[in-house]
Amino acid sequence: MKKRTTIIALTLTVCLLALTGCSDKTAQQPEETPNTTEDAAVSPSSQPTPAPAETAQPTPEPTETPQPTPEPQGPLVIESRDALKEELRTAIEELRQPVVMDISSAGLETPELDVKNLYYEITRESPGLKYAYDVTGTCSGEELTCTVSYMPYMTGDFPEGFEGEEVSSIQTLLAVAESHLGEESVPVRITEKTLEPDNMNRALQQIGGGYILCALSRDGTRLQYSPAMGMTMEDCMDGLAEADRLADEVIAQVVTEDMTQREKAQAVYAYLTVNVEYDQRYYSDFSSMPYESQTALGALRDKTAICGGYANALDLMFEKLGISCYTVSGKYFREHHMWNLAKLDGEWLWFDATTDRGSSGEFGFLRFALSELDGTKYQYTESEIQQLIN
Repeated sequence: MKKRTTIIALTLTVCLLALTGCSDKTAQQPEETPNTTEDAAVSPSSQPTPAPAETAQPTPEPTETPQPTPEPQGPLVIESRDALKEELRTAIEELRQPVVMDISSAGLETPELDVKNLYYEITRESPGLKYAYDVTGTCSGEELTCTVSYMPYMTGDFPEGFEGEEVSSIQTLLAVAESHLGEESVPVRITEKTLEPDNMNRALQQIGGGYILCALSRDGTRLQYSPAMGMTMEDCMDGLAEADRLADEVIAQVVTEDMTQREKAQAVYAYLTVNVEYDQRYYSDFSSMPYESQTALGALRDKTAICGGYANALDLMFEKLGISCYTVSGKYFREHHMWNLAKLDGEWLWFDATTDRGSSGEFGFLRFALSELDGTKYQYTESEIQQLIN
């Protein structure tokens, strides 16, 4: 009886297979693998016959649907002052606003003040981030919301309808600043994001001849001018004009047309070292020293100056002779000092008329047209120099 039941079951199985078109051969045949480089080396006669096109339909690859990045749920939990500082720094570097933060575990007693102090720490450590010119914090319960104010030249977010003189380099910045001396301010549109606020402000110290201070506005959209302490803008412009006239007189006196560029430079340099005395009141009675001793006017009119007066006078006369020149601020034997860097005969060279004072150059100057400075005596910031001459 058991044997008969088995035969009936087998018979039913064969019938079902026939009805569905399946066979043992189809069920056991392995899936074809694509040809490889080794297959290509086999002779055509040994290649298997491909199946008809209609039976060789490729299996479509599954399409992956990109999953959206989940947005953070709720405020960012801040557990320390350092974590708050890191979020502020990262936000500034990425030119975005900081996320809302849960500071319940941070132990901050004055979070709004902490935000301000952290901002000063960040920009002191990384001055290049000063394009974020202000950061404020507001608390609502245990949640802290911070707002960063960015200079528009970094974000492109200029006020609607804003127009200003285009600034694309330190050189164009100085040219724009020079052309507007005597005004209160001038709008500028900075177009080069690699320019750093501190570097631009240091370069602007070249403008004004010691009489007028020029600086960027807090948001970097204007150049602002202010006269020296105790003077009006008119006083300062008059002083610059008189120094300009006296420089022309000196050049007419000591320079001739047949001189080489180097001879012209040496002639006006020698004039300063011979005719201008150092104003010793800087050390003995600073309060009685006239402001002009820091300017070209002190050197050219009063024949008395400190290092700033020597450097500004040499700068003024070199520029009139077609010699590109800058004043350099740094230290000489650990004392604050000013001297010059000028492009003479195609080469940037160093000049320090203050330390050569009293010499006519008859037996040579010690600080005229030097290719290098003694690093044990002079200290200055090389990056500031490079941004001026490049």
